[in-house]
Amino acid sequence: MRALTEAEPAASPPDHREATPRTGGAGGLVWLTWRQHRWVLLSLLVFAVVVVGWMVYVSADMASLYEACHNTKCQPFTPEYAQIYGGYGLKTQAEFLALVAQYTPLLVGIFVGVPLLAREHEQRTLLLAWSQDVTPVRWLWTKLALLGAFVAVVAALVSVAAHVMAHTYVTVVGGSLFAVQTFMVTGLLPLASAVCWFTVGVALGAVIKRTLPAVFGVIAAFIGALLGLQWRYPTLMKPLVVYLQSGEPGPAGADHNALVVSGLIQFGPDTKSNLYDSPGHEVTYADLLRMCPELSNSSGTMVPDCVERNHLLTYVTYQPSSRLPLFHLIVAGGYLGLAALAVVAVWLIVRRTKLSAG
Repeated sequence: MRALTEAEPAASPPDHREATPRTGGAGGLVWLTWRQHRWVLLSLLVFAVVVVGWMVYVSADMASLYEACHNTKCQPFTPEYAQIYGGYGLKTQAEFLALVAQYTPLLVGIFVGVPLLAREHEQRTLLLAWSQDVTPVRWLWTKLALLGAFVAVVAALVSVAAHVMAHTYVTVVGGSLFAVQTFMVTGLLPLASAVCWFTVGVALGAVIKRTLPAVFGVIAAFIGALLGLQWRYPTLMKPLVVYLQSGEPGPAGADHNALVVSGLIQFGPDTKSNLYDSPGHEVTYADLLRMCPELSNSSGTMVPDCVERNHLLTYVTYQPSSRLPLFHLIVAGGYLGLAALAVVAVWLIVRRTKLSAG
C-alpha cells in the first residue's frame, strides 16, 4: 500500500480546445461562407453554365449559317433564313439571352447580396457570429471578398459570352452595337452591373434588416436605374451633328454601328420640324404649309416630296461607333462607383452596429 505522500496527482480534465473547430481564421470564415451560401452559389453557377453554353451554341450556329450564306445576310425563303428568323429561331433565342444577361445582375443582388446581412439580422445570429474571435469588420470584408469574387467570375463568363453573341447577332441579323439591346450586354457591362447590384443588395439588407423588403428595394432600384440609363445613355457625350439632304445616306449608312439620337422629320403645329433651309434657318410648320400647301389636306407621305422639292436639310444628331468603348467605360465606371459607395455604407453600418441588437 502506497503512502499518502506518494499518491498520484489527480488526472487533469481532458482538453477539448483542439477538438472544437476554429472559425476565427481565414479557413474558418471560408468554410462558414460556403456553409451558409452554398446552395445559392451552386444554383448561380449552374444557371451561368447553362446560359453561357446556350450563348456559345447560338453564336456558333449563327456564324455557321452566315458563312453558308456567303458571309452576307441570308435571303428569304432559304433554309438558313428559316433557322435564323423562324418562330423560335436563332434571332429570337439571341434576343432572349441578351435579356437574361441584362437581368442576371438583378438575380445576383436578390439572392446573393441581400441575404448576406439581412438574413443575419432576421435570424438574430449576428451576436453569435461577431462575438467569436473575429471582428465584425473582418467578418464583413472576408464575406464580401469571397462572395464578390465568385459573383465577378460568374458574371465575367456571362459577359464574355454575351459580348461575342451580340457581335455575331449584329453581323448576321443587322442593327447597331450602339442600340440599347446590344449596348447593355457588351463591353463587360453585365460584369460591372453584377458587382454593383451585389453590393447594393448587401447595403439595402444592412439598412432595412429584413430580406423581403430589401429584395423589393433592389428590384425597384434596378428597374429605375436601368430605365434611366436606357433613356440617358445616348447623350452621355454631346452628340455630333450633320445636315442631310433628301436622299443622302445618314450616319448609320457609312457607320452601321453608329447611334442616331435624333433626326426624324416632325410634321405638326406644336412640334419642331427638324428641317432647315439652305442658309440654316429652321423651317416651322407654317413655313412648310406655305411651301407645300397640299400638306394641309394630305397625309405625311408627301412630306419627303416637299423636302426634296424645296431642297430642305434634315438635322441629325448621332454618336459614332468610335465612341462605343468610351461609353462602355463611362457606364461601367458609374456601376463601380455606385458599388464603392454601397461598400462604404455597409462598412459604416457594420462598424456602428451594436452586438446586442444581433
